[in-house]
Amino acid sequence: MRFKVKDIRLRPGFSEEELTRAVLRRLNTYRENLEGITLLRKSVDARNKKDVRIALTVSAEVLNGKGIRAEEHEAPPCRIADLGLEIKKSDRKAVVVGSGPAGLFAALTLAEAGLRPLVIERGGSVDERVSAVEALRTEGRLDSECNVQYGEGGAGTFSDGKLNSGIDKEYFSILFGEFISLGAPADIAFDANPHIGTDVLRGVVKALREKIRLYGGEVRCHARLTDIEVKDGALKGIVINGEERLPADIMVLAIGHSAYDTFRMLNAKGLTMAPKPFSLGVRVEHRQELINRAQYGDYASLLPPADYKFSTHLADGRGVYTFCMCPGGEVVCSSSDEGTVVTNGMSLRARDGEYANSAVLVSVSAGDFGVGLWDGFEGRAAIERAAYLAGEGGYRAPAQKYGDLIKGIPGRGELRSSYRPGLNATALARCLPQYILKDIAEGIAVFGRKLKGFDSPDTVLIGAETRSSCPVTVLRNAAGEGSIGGIYPVGEGAGYAGGITSSAIDGIKAALKIYGKL
Repeated sequence: MRFKVKDIRLRPGFSEEELTRAVLRRLNTYRENLEGITLLRKSVDARNKKDVRIALTVSAEVLNGKGIRAEEHEAPPCRIADLGLEIKKSDRKAVVVGSGPAGLFAALTLAEAGLRPLVIERGGSVDERVSAVEALRTEGRLDSECNVQYGEGGAGTFSDGKLNSGIDKEYFSILFGEFISLGAPADIAFDANPHIGTDVLRGVVKALREKIRLYGGEVRCHARLTDIEVKDGALKGIVINGEERLPADIMVLAIGHSAYDTFRMLNAKGLTMAPKPFSLGVRVEHRQELINRAQYGDYASLLPPADYKFSTHLADGRGVYTFCMCPGGEVVCSSSDEGTVVTNGMSLRARDGEYANSAVLVSVSAGDFGVGLWDGFEGRAAIERAAYLAGEGGYRAPAQKYGDLIKGIPGRGELRSSYRPGLNATALARCLPQYILKDIAEGIAVFGRKLKGFDSPDTVLIGAETRSSCPVTVLRNAAGEGSIGGIYPVGEGAGYAGGITSSAIDGIKAALKIYGKL
Protein backbone atom coordinates (compact mmCIF):
# COMPACT_ATOMS: atom_id res chain seq x y z
CA MET A 1 0.00 0.00 0.00
CA ARG A 2 1.09 3.58 -0.65
CA PHE A 3 0.45 6.53 1.63
CA LYS A 4 1.08 10.24 1.10
CA VAL A 5 2.92 11.97 3.94
CA LYS A 6 2.77 15.76 3.77
CA ASP A 7 4.64 18.65 5.37
CA ILE A 8 7.78 16.91 6.57
CA ARG A 9 10.23 19.67 7.52
CA LEU A 10 13.95 18.98 7.73
CA ARG A 11 17.07 21.13 7.88
CA PRO A 12 19.08 21.77 4.68
CA GLY A 13 21.52 18.98 3.98
CA PHE A 14 19.35 16.32 5.64
CA SER A 15 20.39 12.70 5.19
CA GLU A 16 18.36 9.79 3.81
CA GLU A 17 18.28 8.32 7.32
CA GLU A 18 16.79 11.53 8.76
CA LEU A 19 14.05 11.44 6.11
CA THR A 20 13.33 7.78 6.83
CA ARG A 21 12.99 8.41 10.58
CA ALA A 22 10.68 11.37 9.94
CA VAL A 23 8.43 9.25 7.71
CA LEU A 24 8.33 6.41 10.24
CA ARG A 25 7.30 8.82 12.99
CA ARG A 26 4.52 10.32 10.88
CA LEU A 27 3.20 6.89 9.83
CA ASN A 28 3.62 5.52 13.34
CA THR A 29 5.04 2.30 11.97
CA TYR A 30 8.25 0.30 12.23
CA ARG A 31 11.21 0.22 9.82
CA GLU A 32 10.61 -3.36 8.64
CA ASN A 33 7.15 -2.33 7.41
CA LEU A 34 8.54 0.41 5.15
CA GLU A 35 9.39 -0.78 1.64
CA GLY A 36 10.31 2.51 0.00
CA ILE A 37 9.97 6.29 -0.10
CA THR A 38 9.33 8.35 -3.23
CA LEU A 39 9.60 12.13 -3.19
CA LEU A 40 6.47 13.86 -4.49
CA ARG A 41 7.34 17.46 -3.68
CA LYS A 42 10.35 19.34 -2.35
CA SER A 43 10.54 23.07 -1.60
CA VAL A 44 12.52 25.52 0.48
CA ASP A 45 10.71 27.35 3.30
CA ALA A 46 12.86 30.42 3.92
CA ARG A 47 10.30 32.62 5.63
CA ASN A 48 12.42 32.49 8.79
CA LYS A 49 15.98 33.24 7.65
CA LYS A 50 17.34 31.92 10.95
CA ASP A 51 15.57 28.57 10.61
CA VAL A 52 15.32 27.66 6.91
CA ARG A 53 13.66 24.30 6.32
CA ILE A 54 13.16 21.88 3.44
CA ALA A 55 9.46 21.03 3.12
CA LEU A 56 8.76 17.57 1.74
CA THR A 57 5.81 15.49 0.63
CA VAL A 58 6.52 11.80 0.05
CA SER A 59 4.81 8.62 -1.03
CA ALA A 60 5.62 5.78 1.36
CA GLU A 61 5.10 2.16 0.35
CA VAL A 62 4.38 -0.15 3.28
CA LEU A 63 3.75 -3.86 3.63
CA ASN A 64 0.93 -3.51 6.14
CA GLY A 65 -1.21 -0.35 6.23
CA LYS A 66 -3.19 -1.37 9.31
CA GLY A 67 -3.43 1.50 11.79
CA ILE A 68 -1.75 4.06 9.53
CA ARG A 69 -3.62 7.34 9.47
CA ALA A 70 -2.53 8.92 6.24
CA GLU A 71 -3.95 9.52 2.77
CA GLU A 72 -3.60 6.55 0.45
CA HIS A 73 -1.68 7.43 -2.67
CA GLU A 74 -1.93 5.98 -6.16
CA ALA A 75 0.88 6.76 -8.60
CA PRO A 76 -0.47 8.87 -11.49
CA PRO A 77 0.08 7.94 -15.15
CA CYS A 78 3.53 9.03 -16.29
CA ARG A 79 3.64 8.53 -20.07
CA ILE A 80 1.42 9.34 -23.04
CA ALA A 81 1.21 5.58 -23.55
CA ASP A 82 -0.63 5.37 -20.20
CA LEU A 83 -3.57 7.24 -21.74
CA GLY A 84 -4.55 4.02 -23.51
CA LEU A 85 -4.80 5.50 -27.00
CA GLU A 86 -5.87 3.00 -29.63
CA ILE A 87 -3.95 3.10 -32.87
CA LYS A 88 -5.96 5.01 -35.44
CA LYS A 89 -5.82 4.14 -39.13
CA SER A 90 -6.84 7.20 -41.06
CA ASP A 91 -6.30 8.78 -44.45
CA ARG A 92 -6.34 12.22 -42.85
CA LYS A 93 -3.14 14.21 -43.39
CA ALA A 94 -1.97 15.87 -40.19
CA VAL A 95 0.70 18.56 -40.09
CA VAL A 96 2.14 20.30 -37.03
CA VAL A 97 3.49 23.77 -37.72
CA GLY A 98 6.21 24.71 -35.25
CA SER A 99 8.46 22.54 -33.10
CA GLY A 100 8.24 24.29 -29.75
CA PRO A 101 6.84 22.39 -26.76
CA ALA A 102 3.22 22.70 -27.96
CA GLY A 103 4.04 21.41 -31.43
CA LEU A 104 6.39 18.61 -30.38
CA PHE A 105 4.09 17.19 -27.71
CA ALA A 106 1.07 17.45 -29.99
CA ALA A 107 3.08 15.57 -32.61
CA LEU A 108 4.20 12.91 -30.13
CA THR A 109 0.61 12.32 -28.99
CA LEU A 110 -0.64 12.08 -32.59
CA ALA A 111 2.24 9.78 -33.50
CA GLU A 112 1.52 7.44 -30.58
CA ALA A 113 -2.10 7.34 -31.79
CA GLY A 114 -0.87 6.15 -35.20
CA LEU A 115 -1.58 9.34 -37.16
CA ARG A 116 1.99 9.82 -38.49
CA PRO A 117 2.13 13.64 -38.34
CA LEU A 118 4.49 15.83 -40.34
CA VAL A 119 6.21 18.49 -38.21
CA ILE A 120 7.52 21.50 -40.11
CA GLU A 121 9.86 24.05 -38.53
CA ARG A 122 11.10 27.21 -40.23
CA GLY A 123 14.33 27.30 -38.22
CA GLY A 124 17.24 24.91 -37.93
CA SER A 125 17.94 21.83 -35.85
CA VAL A 126 19.09 22.11 -32.25
CA ASP A 127 22.75 21.76 -33.22
CA GLU A 128 22.42 24.35 -35.97
CA ARG A 129 20.76 26.72 -33.52
CA VAL A 130 23.55 26.33 -30.97
CA SER A 131 26.09 27.36 -33.62
CA ALA A 132 23.94 30.26 -34.84
CA VAL A 133 23.31 31.61 -31.33
CA GLU A 134 27.00 31.39 -30.49
CA ALA A 135 27.86 33.31 -33.68
CA LEU A 136 25.47 36.06 -32.62
CA ARG A 137 26.92 36.23 -29.12
CA THR A 138 30.58 36.22 -30.17
CA GLU A 139 30.55 37.88 -33.58
CA GLY A 140 27.35 39.94 -33.60
CA ARG A 141 26.13 37.98 -36.62
CA LEU A 142 22.38 37.15 -36.73
CA ASP A 143 20.76 34.37 -38.75
CA SER A 144 17.18 35.61 -39.12
CA GLU A 145 15.81 32.08 -39.73
CA CYS A 146 17.84 30.17 -37.12
CA ASN A 147 18.15 31.82 -33.72
CA VAL A 148 16.73 31.86 -30.18
CA GLN A 149 13.18 32.31 -31.51
CA TYR A 150 13.17 30.05 -34.57
CA GLY A 151 14.26 26.44 -34.66
CA GLU A 152 13.81 22.98 -33.22
CA GLY A 153 12.53 23.13 -29.65
CA GLY A 154 11.21 26.70 -29.86
CA ALA A 155 12.32 29.70 -27.83
CA GLY A 156 12.28 27.66 -24.61
CA THR A 157 15.31 25.67 -25.77
CA PHE A 158 17.46 28.71 -24.97
CA SER A 159 16.02 29.48 -21.56
CA ASP A 160 16.23 28.10 -18.05
CA GLY A 161 13.99 25.18 -18.98
CA LYS A 162 11.59 26.01 -16.14
CA LEU A 163 8.59 23.71 -15.83
CA ASN A 164 6.60 25.44 -13.10
CA SER A 165 3.18 26.67 -14.17
CA GLY A 166 0.01 28.06 -12.69
CA ILE A 167 -2.33 25.98 -14.84
CA ASP A 168 -4.42 23.02 -13.68
CA LYS A 169 -2.19 20.03 -12.90
CA GLU A 170 -3.94 17.69 -15.35
CA TYR A 171 -1.35 15.87 -17.50
CA PHE A 172 1.59 17.20 -15.42
CA SER A 173 2.71 13.70 -14.41
CA ILE A 174 2.50 12.54 -18.02
CA LEU A 175 4.48 15.50 -19.32
CA PHE A 176 7.16 15.23 -16.64
CA GLY A 177 7.33 11.45 -17.10
CA GLU A 178 7.95 11.93 -20.81
CA PHE A 179 10.61 14.55 -20.11
CA ILE A 180 12.42 12.21 -17.70
CA SER A 181 12.25 9.30 -20.16
CA LEU A 182 13.86 11.59 -22.75
CA GLY A 183 16.79 12.52 -20.53
CA ALA A 184 15.56 15.25 -18.19
CA PRO A 185 16.69 14.99 -14.53
CA ALA A 186 14.44 12.92 -12.28
CA ASP A 187 14.07 15.71 -9.72
CA ILE A 188 11.68 17.63 -11.98
CA ALA A 189 9.02 15.18 -10.79
CA PHE A 190 9.12 16.52 -7.22
CA ASP A 191 10.92 19.86 -7.14
CA ALA A 192 8.54 22.73 -6.35
CA ASN A 193 10.36 24.84 -8.96
CA PRO A 194 11.44 22.26 -11.52
CA HIS A 195 13.90 23.17 -14.23
CA ILE A 196 15.89 21.26 -16.82
CA GLY A 197 18.51 23.80 -17.92
CA THR A 198 19.19 24.81 -21.50
CA ASP A 199 22.19 22.46 -21.85
CA VAL A 200 20.17 19.36 -20.86
CA LEU A 201 17.04 20.54 -22.64
CA ARG A 202 18.81 20.50 -26.01
CA GLY A 203 19.39 16.77 -25.68
CA VAL A 204 15.80 16.25 -24.55
CA VAL A 205 14.50 18.02 -27.66
CA LYS A 206 16.61 15.83 -29.93
CA ALA A 207 15.39 12.69 -28.15
CA LEU A 208 11.80 13.90 -28.50
CA ARG A 209 12.31 14.39 -32.24
CA GLU A 210 13.62 10.85 -32.59
CA LYS A 211 10.72 9.41 -30.59
CA ILE A 212 8.23 11.11 -32.92
CA ARG A 213 10.05 9.55 -35.85
CA LEU A 214 10.09 6.15 -34.14
CA TYR A 215 6.28 6.22 -34.02
CA GLY A 216 6.01 7.09 -37.69
CA GLY A 217 6.05 10.88 -37.64
CA GLU A 218 8.33 13.12 -39.69
CA VAL A 219 10.20 16.24 -38.50
CA ARG A 220 11.54 18.70 -41.06
CA CYS A 221 13.59 21.82 -40.31
CA HIS A 222 14.09 24.79 -42.65
CA ALA A 223 10.48 24.25 -43.73
CA ARG A 224 8.49 27.47 -43.42
CA LEU A 225 4.72 27.57 -43.86
CA THR A 226 4.18 30.16 -46.59
CA ASP A 227 0.60 29.48 -47.69
CA ILE A 228 -2.42 27.30 -47.02
CA GLU A 229 -5.18 26.00 -49.27
CA VAL A 230 -8.73 26.40 -48.00
CA LYS A 231 -11.93 25.09 -49.56
CA ASP A 232 -15.45 25.49 -48.18
CA GLY A 233 -14.03 26.90 -44.95
CA ALA A 234 -11.75 23.93 -44.27
CA LEU A 235 -8.05 23.27 -44.63
CA LYS A 236 -7.06 21.22 -47.69
CA GLY A 237 -3.33 21.74 -48.09
CA ILE A 238 -0.21 23.67 -47.22
CA VAL A 239 2.69 25.28 -49.08
CA ILE A 240 6.23 25.02 -47.71
CA ASN A 241 8.93 27.54 -48.61
CA GLY A 242 6.78 29.01 -51.36
CA GLU A 243 7.08 26.00 -53.65
CA GLU A 244 6.24 22.61 -52.13
CA ARG A 245 2.51 21.82 -51.97
CA LEU A 246 1.26 19.06 -49.69
CA PRO A 247 -2.24 17.82 -48.86
CA ALA A 248 -3.29 18.45 -45.26
CA ASP A 249 -6.70 18.59 -43.63
CA ILE A 250 -5.51 18.69 -39.99
CA MET A 251 -3.09 21.34 -38.74
CA VAL A 252 -1.82 21.92 -35.23
CA LEU A 253 -0.79 25.56 -35.39
CA ALA A 254 2.06 26.03 -32.88
CA ILE A 255 4.03 28.89 -34.42
CA GLY A 256 5.08 30.73 -31.27
CA HIS A 257 4.90 34.48 -30.67
CA SER A 258 7.43 35.82 -33.19
CA ALA A 259 6.36 34.71 -36.68
CA TYR A 260 4.64 37.95 -37.68
CA ASP A 261 4.72 37.04 -41.39
CA THR A 262 2.94 33.72 -40.75
CA PHE A 263 0.25 35.36 -38.62
CA ARG A 264 -0.48 37.84 -41.42
CA MET A 265 -0.66 35.14 -44.08
CA LEU A 266 -3.05 33.00 -42.04
CA ASN A 267 -5.28 35.94 -41.21
CA ALA A 268 -5.45 36.89 -44.88
CA LYS A 269 -6.63 33.35 -45.61
CA GLY A 270 -9.50 33.72 -43.16
CA LEU A 271 -8.13 32.56 -39.80
CA THR A 272 -9.74 34.84 -37.22
CA MET A 273 -7.51 36.59 -34.69
CA ALA A 274 -7.92 39.35 -32.15
CA PRO A 275 -5.52 41.75 -30.44
CA LYS A 276 -4.78 40.97 -26.80
CA PRO A 277 -2.77 42.41 -23.90
CA PHE A 278 0.93 41.58 -23.75
CA SER A 279 3.99 42.84 -21.85
CA LEU A 280 7.10 44.94 -22.39
CA GLY A 281 10.09 45.75 -20.24
CA VAL A 282 13.72 45.06 -19.49
CA ARG A 283 15.96 42.28 -18.24
CA VAL A 284 17.47 43.04 -14.81
CA GLU A 285 20.70 41.55 -13.57
CA HIS A 286 22.15 41.10 -10.07
CA ARG A 287 24.94 39.02 -8.64
CA GLN A 288 23.58 35.60 -7.71
CA GLU A 289 25.32 35.86 -4.35
CA LEU A 290 23.13 38.85 -3.47
CA ILE A 291 19.95 36.90 -4.27
CA ASN A 292 21.12 33.85 -2.30
CA ARG A 293 21.95 35.90 0.78
CA ALA A 294 18.69 37.87 0.62
CA GLN A 295 16.56 34.73 0.27
CA TYR A 296 18.35 32.25 2.52
CA GLY A 297 20.43 34.25 5.00
CA ASP A 298 23.11 32.15 6.70
CA TYR A 299 21.84 29.03 4.94
CA ALA A 300 22.80 30.34 1.49
CA SER A 301 25.86 28.10 1.14
CA LEU A 302 23.80 24.96 1.89
CA LEU A 303 21.09 25.49 -0.70
CA PRO A 304 20.83 25.63 -4.50
CA PRO A 305 20.94 29.06 -6.19
CA ALA A 306 17.92 31.08 -5.06
CA ASP A 307 15.21 32.45 -7.31
CA TYR A 308 12.34 34.88 -6.87
CA LYS A 309 8.98 35.80 -8.34
CA PHE A 310 7.33 39.16 -7.71
CA SER A 311 4.33 41.11 -8.96
CA THR A 312 2.56 44.32 -8.02
CA HIS A 313 -0.33 46.46 -9.22
CA LEU A 314 0.44 50.16 -9.60
CA ALA A 315 -1.76 53.22 -9.19
CA ASP A 316 -1.95 53.76 -12.96
CA GLY A 317 -3.74 50.41 -13.27
CA ARG A 318 -0.86 48.52 -14.82
CA GLY A 319 0.72 45.38 -13.47
CA VAL A 320 4.48 44.98 -13.09
CA TYR A 321 6.00 41.54 -12.56
CA THR A 322 9.14 39.47 -12.86
CA PHE A 323 9.21 36.76 -15.50
CA CYS A 324 11.50 33.90 -16.49
CA MET A 325 13.94 34.35 -13.60
CA CYS A 326 17.24 32.60 -14.35
CA PRO A 327 19.42 31.85 -11.30
CA GLY A 328 23.12 31.68 -12.12
CA GLY A 329 22.29 32.39 -15.74
CA GLU A 330 23.02 34.87 -18.47
CA VAL A 331 21.16 37.42 -20.53
CA VAL A 332 21.00 36.45 -24.20
CA CYS A 333 20.20 38.24 -27.42
CA SER A 334 16.93 36.76 -28.70
CA SER A 335 16.49 38.77 -31.89
CA SER A 336 14.93 37.14 -34.93
CA ASP A 337 14.89 40.18 -37.24
CA GLU A 338 17.94 42.02 -38.47
CA GLY A 339 18.51 45.43 -36.92
CA THR A 340 16.61 44.65 -33.71
CA VAL A 341 17.64 43.84 -30.14
CA VAL A 342 15.49 41.52 -28.02
CA THR A 343 16.63 40.18 -24.64
CA ASN A 344 15.86 36.99 -22.76
CA GLY A 345 17.41 34.89 -20.00
CA MET A 346 19.08 31.48 -20.06
CA SER A 347 20.53 29.12 -17.42
CA LEU A 348 22.46 25.90 -17.57
CA ARG A 349 21.32 22.95 -15.47
CA ALA A 350 23.94 23.75 -12.80
CA ARG A 351 22.84 27.38 -12.52
CA ASP A 352 26.40 28.14 -11.46
CA GLY A 353 26.95 31.47 -13.22
CA GLU A 354 27.96 34.67 -11.45
CA TYR A 355 24.76 36.54 -12.24
CA ALA A 356 21.02 36.16 -11.72
CA ASN A 357 18.63 37.73 -14.21
CA SER A 358 14.92 38.18 -14.74
CA ALA A 359 12.58 40.15 -16.93
CA VAL A 360 10.76 43.02 -15.25
CA LEU A 361 7.68 43.52 -17.39
CA VAL A 362 4.82 45.98 -17.59
CA SER A 363 1.43 44.86 -18.85
CA VAL A 364 0.21 46.79 -21.87
CA SER A 365 -3.28 46.71 -23.33
CA ALA A 366 -4.18 46.02 -26.92
CA GLY A 367 -5.07 49.69 -27.35
CA ASP A 368 -1.75 51.15 -26.16
CA PHE A 369 -0.35 51.02 -29.70
CA GLY A 370 -3.55 51.48 -31.70
CA VAL A 371 -6.84 49.79 -32.50
CA GLY A 372 -5.71 47.62 -35.42
CA LEU A 373 -5.00 43.90 -35.27
CA TRP A 374 -1.32 44.36 -36.07
CA ASP A 375 -0.61 47.49 -34.02
CA GLY A 376 0.81 45.50 -31.11
CA PHE A 377 3.22 43.68 -33.42
CA GLU A 378 4.24 46.96 -35.06
CA GLY A 379 4.69 48.75 -31.74
CA ARG A 380 6.79 45.87 -30.42
CA ALA A 381 8.94 45.89 -33.55
CA ALA A 382 9.49 49.65 -33.28
CA ILE A 383 10.85 49.20 -29.73
CA GLU A 384 13.14 46.38 -30.89
CA ARG A 385 14.54 48.51 -33.72
CA ALA A 386 15.04 51.44 -31.35
CA ALA A 387 16.88 49.12 -28.94
CA TYR A 388 19.28 48.14 -31.72
CA LEU A 389 20.00 51.78 -32.50
CA ALA A 390 20.43 52.58 -28.80
CA GLY A 391 22.88 49.68 -28.51
CA GLU A 392 24.80 51.33 -31.34
CA GLY A 393 25.24 48.31 -33.56
CA GLY A 394 26.56 44.79 -33.50
CA TYR A 395 23.55 43.58 -31.48
CA ARG A 396 24.88 45.21 -28.35
CA ALA A 397 22.04 46.02 -25.97
CA PRO A 398 21.24 49.40 -24.40
CA ALA A 399 21.54 49.35 -20.61
CA GLN A 400 21.20 51.69 -17.66
CA LYS A 401 21.72 51.33 -13.92
CA TYR A 402 18.58 51.55 -11.82
CA GLY A 403 20.04 54.44 -9.81
CA ASP A 404 20.61 56.43 -12.99
CA LEU A 405 17.14 55.63 -14.31
CA ILE A 406 15.34 57.00 -11.26
CA LYS A 407 17.57 60.10 -11.26
CA GLY A 408 17.01 60.71 -14.97
CA ILE A 409 20.72 60.33 -15.74
CA PRO A 410 21.75 58.56 -18.99
CA GLY A 411 23.74 55.39 -18.60
CA ARG A 412 27.40 55.98 -17.89
CA GLY A 413 30.63 54.06 -17.70
CA GLU A 414 31.32 50.34 -17.94
CA LEU A 415 28.46 48.00 -17.04
CA ARG A 416 29.39 44.48 -15.93
CA SER A 417 27.02 41.89 -17.33
CA SER A 418 26.71 38.39 -18.72
CA TYR A 419 25.18 39.75 -21.94
CA ARG A 420 27.10 39.27 -25.14
CA PRO A 421 27.97 40.78 -27.62
CA GLY A 422 28.03 43.52 -24.95
CA LEU A 423 26.20 46.53 -23.51
CA ASN A 424 26.06 50.18 -24.41
CA ALA A 425 25.52 52.44 -21.39
CA THR A 426 22.80 54.85 -22.42
CA ALA A 427 19.31 56.06 -21.57
CA LEU A 428 16.68 53.34 -21.91
CA ALA A 429 14.28 56.13 -22.92
CA ARG A 430 15.89 55.80 -26.34
CA CYS A 431 13.96 52.59 -26.90
CA LEU A 432 11.17 52.26 -24.31
CA PRO A 433 8.18 54.58 -23.73
CA GLN A 434 8.41 56.78 -20.67
CA TYR A 435 5.31 55.26 -19.05
CA ILE A 436 6.93 51.80 -19.25
CA LEU A 437 10.13 53.05 -17.63
CA LYS A 438 8.17 54.86 -14.92
CA ASP A 439 6.29 51.69 -14.03
CA ILE A 440 9.49 49.60 -14.11
CA ALA A 441 11.13 52.03 -11.69
CA GLU A 442 8.13 51.90 -9.33
CA GLY A 443 7.91 48.12 -9.59
CA ILE A 444 11.58 47.60 -8.77
CA ALA A 445 11.18 49.84 -5.71
CA VAL A 446 8.32 47.60 -4.52
CA PHE A 447 10.32 44.44 -5.20
CA GLY A 448 13.23 45.92 -3.26
CA ARG A 449 11.06 45.87 -0.15
CA LYS A 450 10.51 42.15 -0.67
CA LEU A 451 14.11 41.22 -1.49
CA LYS A 452 16.92 43.26 0.01
CA GLY A 453 19.19 44.69 -2.67
CA PHE A 454 16.84 44.15 -5.60
CA ASP A 455 16.51 47.93 -5.95
CA SER A 456 20.24 48.60 -5.54
CA PRO A 457 21.38 51.66 -7.55
CA ASP A 458 23.88 49.36 -9.31
CA THR A 459 21.19 46.96 -10.60
CA VAL A 460 21.67 46.75 -14.36
CA LEU A 461 18.59 47.12 -16.60
CA ILE A 462 19.01 45.81 -20.14
CA GLY A 463 16.61 46.60 -22.99
CA ALA A 464 14.42 45.50 -24.47
CA GLU A 465 12.37 42.51 -23.29
CA THR A 466 9.49 42.24 -25.76
CA ARG A 467 8.78 38.57 -26.52
CA SER A 468 7.24 37.23 -23.33
CA SER A 469 3.86 36.85 -25.03
CA CYS A 470 2.07 37.42 -28.32
CA PRO A 471 0.15 40.64 -29.17
CA VAL A 472 -2.70 38.63 -30.75
CA THR A 473 -4.68 35.51 -30.03
CA VAL A 474 -5.89 33.03 -32.63
CA LEU A 475 -9.52 32.39 -31.77
CA ARG A 476 -10.66 28.80 -31.32
CA ASN A 477 -13.94 27.13 -30.36
CA ALA A 478 -14.73 24.60 -27.65
CA ALA A 479 -13.56 21.79 -29.92
CA GLY A 480 -10.19 23.50 -30.24
CA GLU A 481 -10.58 24.53 -33.88
CA GLY A 482 -10.03 27.97 -35.34
CA SER A 483 -12.31 29.68 -37.83
CA ILE A 484 -10.85 27.50 -40.60
CA GLY A 485 -11.93 23.90 -40.13
CA GLY A 486 -9.10 21.51 -39.32
CA ILE A 487 -6.76 24.15 -37.86
CA TYR A 488 -6.08 23.79 -34.12
CA PRO A 489 -4.27 26.85 -32.70
CA VAL A 490 -2.16 25.98 -29.65
CA GLY A 491 0.51 27.25 -27.33
CA GLU A 492 2.00 30.59 -26.45
CA GLY A 493 1.83 32.13 -29.91
CA ALA A 494 -1.88 31.38 -30.25
CA GLY A 495 -2.53 32.98 -26.87
CA TYR A 496 -3.32 29.86 -24.81
CA ALA A 497 -0.14 29.23 -22.82
CA GLY A 498 2.69 31.03 -21.08
CA GLY A 499 5.71 28.72 -20.86
CA ILE A 500 7.10 25.27 -21.61
CA THR A 501 4.71 23.30 -19.39
CA SER A 502 1.46 25.03 -20.29
CA SER A 503 2.38 25.04 -23.99
CA ALA A 504 3.26 21.34 -24.05
CA ILE A 505 0.04 20.40 -22.25
CA ASP A 506 -2.00 22.59 -24.61
CA GLY A 507 -0.43 20.65 -27.48
CA ILE A 508 -1.29 17.30 -25.86
CA LYS A 509 -4.89 18.39 -25.29
CA ALA A 510 -5.26 19.53 -28.90
CA ALA A 511 -3.95 16.19 -30.15
CA LEU A 512 -6.41 14.35 -27.91
CA LYS A 513 -9.27 16.43 -29.34
CA ILE A 514 -8.16 15.52 -32.85
CA TYR A 515 -7.92 11.87 -31.81
CA GLY A 516 -11.39 11.99 -30.28
CA LYS A 517 -12.89 13.56 -33.38
CA LEU A 518 -11.39 10.92 -35.63
